[in-house]
Amino acid sequence: MKKLFDAVATIGKYKDRDGNEKKRYLTVGAVFEDANGRQALKLDALPTTPEWSGWIAFYEPKQQDQRAPRQDAHNQAKANGYAPEAKMEDDNDEIPF
Repeated sequence: MKKLFDAVATIGKYKDRDGNEKKRYLTVGAVFEDANGRQALKLDALPTTPEWSGWIAFYEPKQQDQRAPRQDAHNQAKANGYAPEAKMEDDNDEIPF
């Protein structure tokens, strides 16, 4: 099966740092196409907020290199087991215990 679209719901609004109102989105699944050209929607989540209008929009999936840097940092931290980065100390420092 080939992924055609991300299924996205608008689940509310928020204000950014500058006070501009923005929409809050939730990716709830994806639309796939099989070898016969039939399309199917695979839901991974259902929005339950009162602000959800009941509509789900379909957007072309973003390529890996188009994702936000924050997501890449999260994926890297996840791969490291969320362990904090090791700090390199001078060899002359005393051990505090």
